[in-house]
Amino acid sequence: MKLFEVEEIEEIKNELLQGSIIAFGTDTVFGLACIYDDLKAIEKIYEAKGRDKLKALPMMCSNIEMVDKVAYINEIDKKIMNKFTPGPLTIIFKKKEIVDDYITSGRDTIGIRIPNDKWILDLIDSINKPLLVTSANISNEDNILKWKDVLEKMGERIDGLVKKDAIGKRASTIIDGSSDEIKILREGPISLKEIMDCIKE
Repeated sequence: MKLFEVEEIEEIKNELLQGSIIAFGTDTVFGLACIYDDLKAIEKIYEAKGRDKLKALPMMCSNIEMVDKVAYINEIDKKIMNKFTPGPLTIIFKKKEIVDDYITSGRDTIGIRIPNDKWILDLIDSINKPLLVTSANISNEDNILKWKDVLEKMGERIDGLVKKDAIGKRASTIIDGSSDEIKILREGPISLKEIMDCIKE
């Protein structure tokens, strides 16, 4: 397992491109990432977390244009994204055919977030592909915020770890934007009222 400084973005990028799974702090909780279309790396994440393979992994993109390449965005989704992203909001979209069914556990939808963290956005831009990023913890255990705690709990299970703490305290709000009726699936830093007020504007 390799430890990385935040400045080593080129080395981190190359590790991800070679199929590694790497943990880093995000604007919500600590995340564990791989390239979105690397099926072997996805398998490694499931094994590292002990995660149920029926639970799809969420995706991170660097901008709305990248989201548009992998998912179908309706006008309400676009309005919400323009207001709240980058930020702690995951939206469930209908996926496009470019996204393998294995990534979404056979579903036709995928959860996508644009994080409010320039370092992660720069990393995704340098790879020019979305990442799959799930919480860096054993499934059903508490979310982790500090890199030293990830090292202690997950160090032997992952390929790399960036010495960069998470800057949030809560996981993102999740909404279902795959139809015309918005549903909130998990309330996080962004409330349902804020989202509904945005739609009405």
